Amino acid sequence: MTKSVLSALVISSLLISCSQPNEQILDAQPPVPAGGEFSAKVKPILDRNCGGSSCHSGGSSGFAGGVDLTSYEGIFRGGIYGTVVAPGSAFMSSLVQSINRSDTTLSPISSVGMPAGRNPISPAEVQVILQWINNGALNDDGRGPFPEPRPMGKVYFSSQSVDLVGVIDIETSRIIRYVSVGNALPLASPPQAPHNVQIDDQGRYFYTTMISTGMLKKYDVGSYQLVGEVSVGSSPAHVVITQDGSKAYVTNFSNSLGQVTVVNTQTMTVTGTITAPPLMNKTHGARLSHDGRYLYVASNLGDLVHVIRTSDDQAIAHIPLAPGVPPIGSSKYKPYQIAVRDDDRFIYVTLTDSAMVSVIERLDSTFSFFRLLPVGARPLQCEITRDQRFLYVCNQGSRSVTVIDAQANSVLTTILNVGPRPHGIDITEDSRLVYVSCENSGGTDPPHHPVVGSTAPGYLTIIDVNTQIVIRTIEVGGFAAGVSISPGKGN
Repeated sequence: MTKSVLSALVISSLLISCSQPNEQILDAQPPVPAGGEFSAKVKPILDRNCGGSSCHSGGSSGFAGGVDLTSYEGIFRGGIYGTVVAPGSAFMSSLVQSINRSDTTLSPISSVGMPAGRNPISPAEVQVILQWINNGALNDDGRGPFPEPRPMGKVYFSSQSVDLVGVIDIETSRIIRYVSVGNALPLASPPQAPHNVQIDDQGRYFYTTMISTGMLKKYDVGSYQLVGEVSVGSSPAHVVITQDGSKAYVTNFSNSLGQVTVVNTQTMTVTGTITAPPLMNKTHGARLSHDGRYLYVASNLGDLVHVIRTSDDQAIAHIPLAPGVPPIGSSKYKPYQIAVRDDDRFIYVTLTDSAMVSVIERLDSTFSFFRLLPVGARPLQCEITRDQRFLYVCNQGSRSVTVIDAQANSVLTTILNVGPRPHGIDITEDSRLVYVSCENSGGTDPPHHPVVGSTAPGYLTIIDVNTQIVIRTIEVGGFAAGVSISPGKGN
C-alpha cells in the first residue's frame, strides 16, 4: 500500500462567464489554447511506449485490460476496470498511476508498472501527460472528451477523504471530471471534507458542504470553477436549494448548534439562521416540499422533524418520529436524512439507531406520525423515484439497500451486497437507475487501482429499478458520500 506525500493537484478548464449579480470566478485559470496538443505531444509518447506494442494496439491479442491507447477516442472508452483518464486530475487517473513508477507526489503507484516488461516512460514525458490531463485532457480542437450536453445526464458525487467532487457520465459510466474543492492532492493536512453535493434545478451550479471547515462552496458546472463560498457554521452537512435557485438552506451537524443556516446564493452571503431551542439539535437531513411551502429538517439529537414555513423561515411544527417520543424530543432514534414523495403527502425519515424509517403524513398544512418501516442496519440517505413507486434506503451497517413500496408504504425487498458502507443516493429523472455511494472508509473491499495515501477508494454502485439488482460498480475517490444527478429536480 503506497503512501503519498506533498504535491499540488492542478485543476484548470475553459472559463464560462456568469451573469448573476455580485458573482465572480475565484481562482480561475486561463483557458488552455486549442491546437493539437494531444496529437503533437501526448499521442507520440503513447505510440512509442504503449499503443504501438502488442499490449494496447489492438493486435491479435486485442487490447490489454480493454484499454485502447491508439487514439483519443479509444482512451476515453476506458477499460474493463473503468476510467483510464479522469480529466482535471492526473493524480486520480489510472493511466498515470500505471506509468508513474516511483514519484508518489504525482500519483499513487500501481502494483503493475507500465509499459509492462519495458523501460519506464521518462519523467519528462510523464510530465507532458500529467499537464495534458490536468488541463482537461482536451482534444486537438481544444474540446474535452465528453461534449455537453450529455445525452443521459451526469452524476455528481463527493469524495470526502480526498477533497474532490467527481462527475460521471450516465451514458458511458466514465468519470468525466474531478474537481478539487479543498486541499491539493496528495493531502499534507486533514481534508476539508466535502460531505454533500447538490445541483440546482437549473443545472447551472453545484454546491458542496465542507463539513470540516464550515464552508458552503458554489461551482459553475460548465467551467468547474469556484464561483463563491461562505462560512455557514460548524459541521455543515446537507444543503438544499430552492426551486428558483435563489436560496440555500444548510444544516449544521454539530452538538453545539441547533440551527439551519440560510444563504442568498446570488451573493453567497448568510441572510439568517433558523432555530427552535431546545427542540432543534444537531441538524442533518433537510428537504423541501415539492410545492415549495415547507422545509423539513431532522434533528439527529431530537428525534423530531421540524416543519419550517419557507415564506418567512419560521418553524411552525415539531413532529415526533416514533411512538413514545415526547413533545420535547429525545435521543433514541437518531434521524439522519429525509425524502418527500412528489405529491407531498408522505415524508420519510431514516432513523440510524433503530434500523427503521419513520413515515410522516401531510394533509395540506397538518402533519402527523404515520408508521415505522423496518430496514437494514444504520440507514443513512434515502430517495424516492420520480414516478413515486419506490423508496430506496441506504443501509450503511449492512451493505444493503432496502426497497419500499412508496404507494403502500410497505417493504418490498432488500438488495444485498451493494458495497461497503452505503451512504448517499440519487435516482435518474426517468426512474430507471439508482446511484448509491459507498464509503469503503475502512478499506473492506480491495480496490483495483492503488490507494491514495492511506485512503481506500470509494465506490458508486448502480441499481436497475426494473430488476432491483446491482448492474455496475464504479471505483471513485475515497469516502464517497453525497450524490446528485443532473438533469433532475429535488434537493
